[in-house]
Amino acid sequence: MKPPSHIKIKNKCVYEIVHIDTFRDPEVLGECRFSERQIVIKKGQTEKQEWKTICHEILHSICEERGIDISHKSIYQLEEALYYVVFHNKWEK
Repeated sequence: MKPPSHIKIKNKCVYEIVHIDTFRDPEVLGECRFSERQIVIKKGQTEKQEWKTICHEILHSICEERGIDISHKSIYQLEEALYYVVFHNKWEK
């Protein structure tokens, strides 16, 4: 499943999903750029890893936009849970 180009985080708050070749730190797979409202994803990941990275960065953006303080360890745990819920259920519009 192809990721969308934009994700609505809350009313009047949309983050663009941008793909780049690399980060300064080669271990980094994604980051949120809050001032630009961008979720930046490293190209070349497997589809599963890319979606997990997107879930991770969505959680960071939700925390930022809603003033929620969650540890990075908890973000990793929620990333796995969110990925599972999204990809292991059938959704109807």
